[in-house]
Amino acid sequence: MKTIKRRAFCKAAAAAVAGVLAPHAAAEALLPQAAQAVVGSAVPEDYYSFAFRSDHSETDLSHDFYYTDAFFENTALQYSHKLALATLGLVAASGNTYQSDALYWVEGEAGREDSIADAYQKLGFANAVYAGYQCSLNTPVDTAGCAFAQKTLVQDGQRTTIIAAMLRGVGYGAEWASNLHVGEGGGHYGFVTAAEHFFEDLQDYLKKAEAAAGTLGTIKLWLGGYSRGAAVANLTAARIRQQLPQIAQKNTFVYTFAAPAALTAADRPDLQADYDNDHTADGGLKTDWDVSNIFNIISSGDIVARVMPEEWGYHRNGNDRFLPSTAYQNELDDLSIIESRMGGVPLRFDQLATKEDVDSVIAAALAFCKSAANYHEKYEAAFMDMLQCAFTLSEKEAAEGVILDDEAVMERLRSMENIRKMSWTKVLRCVMTASAMSRPILEQVGAIVPLRAQQVVVPVLAVGLCYEVESDVLRMLVYYILSLMSVNSPADSVLRAAFCHYPENYITLMEYYDPAEHGMEGYTRR
Repeated sequence: MKTIKRRAFCKAAAAAVAGVLAPHAAAEALLPQAAQAVVGSAVPEDYYSFAFRSDHSETDLSHDFYYTDAFFENTALQYSHKLALATLGLVAASGNTYQSDALYWVEGEAGREDSIADAYQKLGFANAVYAGYQCSLNTPVDTAGCAFAQKTLVQDGQRTTIIAAMLRGVGYGAEWASNLHVGEGGGHYGFVTAAEHFFEDLQDYLKKAEAAAGTLGTIKLWLGGYSRGAAVANLTAARIRQQLPQIAQKNTFVYTFAAPAALTAADRPDLQADYDNDHTADGGLKTDWDVSNIFNIISSGDIVARVMPEEWGYHRNGNDRFLPSTAYQNELDDLSIIESRMGGVPLRFDQLATKEDVDSVIAAALAFCKSAANYHEKYEAAFMDMLQCAFTLSEKEAAEGVILDDEAVMERLRSMENIRKMSWTKVLRCVMTASAMSRPILEQVGAIVPLRAQQVVVPVLAVGLCYEVESDVLRMLVYYILSLMSVNSPADSVLRAAFCHYPENYITLMEYYDPAEHGMEGYTRR
C-alpha cells in the first residue's frame, strides 16, 4: 500500500514540476517592484472565494476568505486571527469535493481535489501535489491526504519560499475508521501512524520544491488541518521542529481546527512540542497562553476534539483556543445570519450543543468505555468495521442507487479481514437478523430517510452483530449514523455536538468572535 502511494506521489510531483503555474498578469501589475515571483505568483491582498464540501447540505458551498502574502512577513510565534481564517478556508477546501462522490466513488481521478486546486491557483501557489487523494475511498487506511503547493518569491531582495501543506479532514471515506483506531498504547495509533506517513510526504515535497525553485531561500511552512487532518498536523508540527532544522519555529505557521488529542504525556516524545500548553504542571489552567507556533481552534460545542478525553490524560501540542458556544438569543440570531450567506441547509445555531452538552456526552462515554484499554479490547475492531461499512460504496450503489440484498451484504462482510475469520453460518445469521432489525430503526429515524442511509443500515447492523456488540449499544450507534446521514435536526446532546463539527460552524464562529472571546478551555456565554 505504501509503495503504491509513494509511486502516485512521485508521479504527481514530477508532473507538477514540469508545469509551473503562470503568474497572474493583472495581479502582478498591482504589486510593488520588490515582490517578484520565482515560482507561483505574488497576489494582491484581497478576499478570495474558496469552495468547500458540506456534508450537512450534501453539496459544495463557497465562501470568501481574506489573504495576503504579507501574512508570512510576521513571526509564527504570534496568533494571527486573519491568517487563522485563511487557513480555515484552505483546510475546508482540502476536503474531497461532494461532487466527486457522484462522479467516481471507488478510486481514480474524480476531481476530489478541485476545490483546493482552485484555491491554490487563486492565491498564486504552484506545483501542487495531492498525496493520498487517489486512494480508494473504500479502504480503511491509517493515512491522511494532504494538498501541497509552493510559492517562491523575492521580497526586498531576499528569496522566500512559502510551502503550503493542508491536510484533508472532510470527505475521505473509509479512512474515517482510522479515527477509532486507538491501538494498545504509545498514542492514538490511527493519528500517529498517519503523522508518520505525512512527515515522509512532506520531506519528499520539500525536495521537489527545491528542484522547482533552484534554491528555496528562507522556508516559511504554512501547515493546517481540520478534524482528522488537524490531529495529524498537530503531531507533525512537533517532529518538524525537532527534525527539520532548515525550517525555523518562527517560520512554521501551524493552525488546526477541531483537532482530536492523540497523546498522553508518556507517549512519543518525538511528537510532542509545547505539549498541553494551556495547563500548569499540576493540571491547573494558566492565566494566559505561552509562546508557541501551534494554535488549535476548537468549538466549545464540538465533540470530536474531545474524543480522546482529557480525563484519560490526552492533550494536544501548542495552545488550545476554544471558540465559545452561546445561549444569548441575539448572538444566535447573528450567527445564523452569517452562516446563511454560505447557502445550503441552515445549521440552526439555537439547536447546536453548548459546552455543558459536550460534558454530559463525554461523561457518558467515559462510563461506557471505562478506559482506553477496555475500549481497545472490547469495542475498537467492531466500531472500526462498522464505520468501514458505513463508508463503503460499490459502483452500482453509487451510480444506480442499488440497496444491497442479503446475499450482497453477506458477500461484502466476507470480504472484510476480521469477519472473514468468523464462521460462514454466523455471518449469515447476523445478516438475516440485521435485515429484520433494520425496519424499526428506519421507522424511528423517520419516514423520509436518504438513500445513502438506507444503503448502510443492514451492513452496519450485521457487522455489530458479528462482533456481538450489546443490542442497546448497537441500536444506538446505528441510530446516530442514520441520523447524521439524514441531516435531521439535532434532537439530543450527541447529535447537537456532532453538528457543531461542520466547517460552516467553525467559519461562522471564527468570523463572529474576535480573539478576545477565545478561551483556554471550552465555555458557554450566558
